Amino acid sequence: MFNFARMSVNSDASASAGIGSFRSALHRFRREEDGSLVIFGLFAFVIMLLLTGVALDLMRFEERRTLLQNTIDRAALAAADLQQTLPPKEVVKDYFRKSGLKPPADEDIIVTEGVFGESRKVEIHVSESMDTWFMELVGVETLTTPAASTAEESIGQVEISLILDVSGSMNSNSRLVNLKPAAKSFVDQIFDTAETDKVSISIIPYATQVSLSDDLIGYFNVTNEQTTSNCIEFESSLGDFTTTSVSFGTGPSARIYQRNGHFDPFYKVSPPYLTNCAENSDREIMPFSGDRVALKNYIDNLTAAGNTSIDIGMKWGVALLDPSMQGVVDGMILDGMIPASFGDRPYAYNDPEALKIIVLMTDGANTTEYRLRSGPQDGGEYDFGPSLLWRNTAYTDDPNDGLDDFDRDQYSLWDPNRGKYYIFKTNSWRNEPYGDKWGDIGYTTSSGSAPRARQMDWPEVWATMSIDWFADYIIYKAHGSSWLRNQWRSDSVSSPIANSYIYSPKDNLTLDMCDAFKAQSETQALIYTIAFEAPRQGQQLLSACANAGYYAVEGLDINEAFSGIVNSINKLRLTH
Repeated sequence: MFNFARMSVNSDASASAGIGSFRSALHRFRREEDGSLVIFGLFAFVIMLLLTGVALDLMRFEERRTLLQNTIDRAALAAADLQQTLPPKEVVKDYFRKSGLKPPADEDIIVTEGVFGESRKVEIHVSESMDTWFMELVGVETLTTPAASTAEESIGQVEISLILDVSGSMNSNSRLVNLKPAAKSFVDQIFDTAETDKVSISIIPYATQVSLSDDLIGYFNVTNEQTTSNCIEFESSLGDFTTTSVSFGTGPSARIYQRNGHFDPFYKVSPPYLTNCAENSDREIMPFSGDRVALKNYIDNLTAAGNTSIDIGMKWGVALLDPSMQGVVDGMILDGMIPASFGDRPYAYNDPEALKIIVLMTDGANTTEYRLRSGPQDGGEYDFGPSLLWRNTAYTDDPNDGLDDFDRDQYSLWDPNRGKYYIFKTNSWRNEPYGDKWGDIGYTTSSGSAPRARQMDWPEVWATMSIDWFADYIIYKAHGSSWLRNQWRSDSVSSPIANSYIYSPKDNLTLDMCDAFKAQSETQALIYTIAFEAPRQGQQLLSACANAGYYAVEGLDINEAFSGIVNSINKLRLTH
């Protein structure tokens, strides 16, 4: 019994140990993870391959889209060019073919032409499909890339100052003859590419000075020593050449401009005189015109004479583009001188729709500008007031006396140092002017008629004779002094008695004016310059002035200069 019992106990222990080992093995099997990591790794590898493929498809798609957009932009730009002679739709298709792309259909290209050929708008809308390599595995078989572009070339609001040299040297070498058709062609080309009322051109002819019409000068507060010629004297000391603006109006606060004298600083023996400020209408500014026929007729009638003042021409060219002139424009519209459609001109410099263009031409370089002395602070009053010369109003020249002295016998010259008059009729000094003494022509008795000798004022003297004629035939004849004669001559000494002149600062004044204009806007205040057979000094000046284009030309090449300027003005605008 005892042994049997021990055996039974041992058998139960062995069975219990076997069950524990099985359970332990089952527990270990349940906790084993090596197989699951292999499966997850395989799954992740497949996903990475798929994402790489998607990225490759997207890269191919972006490359295709960039090529398409660049092509459509360049095609629209080229097709919208107003100088393009091929049909716009064919231009677009050709760009696509050369880029290896399928050309768009005609209906996908919309071309809109301006009524006057002044603009062209090209709109392109396309899309292109690309087969995928990897994305089709997840059901995306193609990618579509749309593209659109719009290009427009047009001339917006354009204001032009055409500043033309009409100095005496323009008569040489057929320069004025060659200028006229080139300038007229410029006018035609500008208007051919512009809508009605979108262009205004002012023509500023300049020589020694710049002349205004009676109407135009009437808007400015100007001194009135004489009203025969209309030129304004700008003062560098007052900053006139460092500002683009001018003052107009006649109110108490308005700037008073000194009117340039009506006189001949050059040597002319008899009329017509070569006056410092030309009074003939073909030398006056033609402001704010939108009439191409009138502009071309004006150019045809230009004449050339005098010195060269590029600085004054530039001042007026800039002034006619400056917004400070809006009041003048309003007045001209009310007076029926220019169309009402010009009411907003001159536009603000920052107006994105407006271009302000200066075209400055010269065949020379700055020379001398003359001014009459205007008061004690200027060395004497020779632009107004009583003169030293008296005239016998009853005198008539004897055509048979054989004298060619411009009727000098009618005059008497007062000498304040002697207290006497020199009588040219008798070549003698006496106490009365010729015509105020018994026995003189024109003198009357006590019957009531007044003596005929009358003191002339200085404007009347300079309207009758040149300064140099006065010096040679009046002063020298009366005083017999070469020294005194030379003091009166207009430019034989550094400081003539009756007038002053400006020369050396004129290049710097010109550049100051150019810089003042360019400073208003880098992109919309543009200066083109043409040195037409000009000397080195003139070429250097105009080259430094320009910010949009400089041309140095000779002969008929001036046509190419004007045409190049027109092409540059035709500004292209691209929008998306």
